[in-house]
Amino acid sequence: MIEVKSIIDGEERKSDQYYYRECPYDNEKIVTKTHIASIEDLKSAIDIAREIFDNDRYNWVSDYKQRDRVLFKIAERIREESQTLVDLLIDEIGMPLRQAKTHVNAAADIFEYYAGFGSKIYGNVKFLPNGDLVQLVKEPVGVVGAITPWNFPLTQSARKIAPAIAVGCTIVWKPASYTSGISYYLAKIIMSSGIPKGVINVVFGPGDKIGSELVRNNKVDKISFTGETTTGKWIMQEASKDLKRISLELGGKNPFILFKDANLDQAIKGLMYGMFRNAGQACGATTRLLVEEEIAEKVENKVVEAIKRLKVGNPRVEDTDVGPLVSKSQENKVLNYIEMGLKEGYKLLVGGTKIRNNGLERGYFIEPTVFSNVDNKSKIAQEEIFGPVLVIMYFKSEDEAITIANDIIYGLTAAIWTNDYRKALRVSRRIRAGSIWINDAYTQPAEGLWGGYKQSGIGRELGLQGIEDFVEVKMIYNNINENYLHFKQVYKY
Repeated sequence: MIEVKSIIDGEERKSDQYYYRECPYDNEKIVTKTHIASIEDLKSAIDIAREIFDNDRYNWVSDYKQRDRVLFKIAERIREESQTLVDLLIDEIGMPLRQAKTHVNAAADIFEYYAGFGSKIYGNVKFLPNGDLVQLVKEPVGVVGAITPWNFPLTQSARKIAPAIAVGCTIVWKPASYTSGISYYLAKIIMSSGIPKGVINVVFGPGDKIGSELVRNNKVDKISFTGETTTGKWIMQEASKDLKRISLELGGKNPFILFKDANLDQAIKGLMYGMFRNAGQACGATTRLLVEEEIAEKVENKVVEAIKRLKVGNPRVEDTDVGPLVSKSQENKVLNYIEMGLKEGYKLLVGGTKIRNNGLERGYFIEPTVFSNVDNKSKIAQEEIFGPVLVIMYFKSEDEAITIANDIIYGLTAAIWTNDYRKALRVSRRIRAGSIWINDAYTQPAEGLWGGYKQSGIGRELGLQGIEDFVEVKMIYNNINENYLHFKQVYKY
């Protein structure tokens, strides 16, 4: 069991209040004991981050070479500590071993990608017709409040922390309660990178207490949040009171559009990864399978065959494909959606029940589940289930596929499978989503981009855009014309 404490100005802080986190694949095992921070702890963290930024203490804002060294070191240390991080991912959220290894490497890649950016953030200059000079300068936004989710705790945190460090922000980080252990360990890795104390502070506690104060505090310049859409709307409302900058990466209910000319065997493999990765607990999961009507029966058979080959089980076992859900409450939520689909009369092709045997009875395991011939207006087709539940719908034409794909409040991702590349490009331009995969699913390179249209959020992470979300642009006007001609045109001195 790991004892988790907040880290403020480089010092760990205990509390008289704490909570325990059980292992989702064996709920009799306790993984972490987390000390709950007070509001005073949080305010202290914000104050130190504010002071360091405003006074450029340690030359943090001005010395980009220092920041680049820190980012490179974090990436190096993540790789050195990969086995410990993998173990924590498995024990805290039940992520299967192979997926956990990939997740750790992806987090290191993000820190490494942003290392070096500090020296490459340029503004622009322009001489005006009157001879004066305009300089457009990019500066860090200031104190960043980072609120991160539990489902991909390393990469989602890296997407916020790495670019914020690269540009010279200071950070107050509130991780999800389910993943306090791995967040604490990542924070310790960051602290060992040579980063000055107080530049990043990590504060553990419930969202309705710590998260709310972080959002409302007027000493915080920006909130970067990943999580559920309803919470994102609340953050947007609260942040508007002092016009705080925000970026929100929210929910998704994403289409996997399968045309009859696609390579079906490869498409089904892509679907299994895009849908059942991390037991479907992923905002970018391709949870709506849209199938061209002519191949509906063939595709359904292939989907059922593929799911029956998936191994659901102990995430510590190398060949496990699908692990548990993160908690009892999440398990109940998913089972309620399955019951809803059954009551609405949709055909259950496979799965649909909690697993209570094969040594999995102490975990939150649900069979990978597929409903077919689902109405796109139904709740199981419209609402984010966040579990291993796939719904299948049919279309007759390209236009109908696009209509169904877009008929949703979300717009995070979409996958398009066809051997007609011109068709793929036509469809991708008409799908309202932030990430489109052509003959692929759920690939997220650090060089790419992540974020959504509509109620899937505001702003973008990863790539060059991930930097832009943490900077402000300032104009510096240089009057170098000795005669001040533009003043004389207005005032007759």
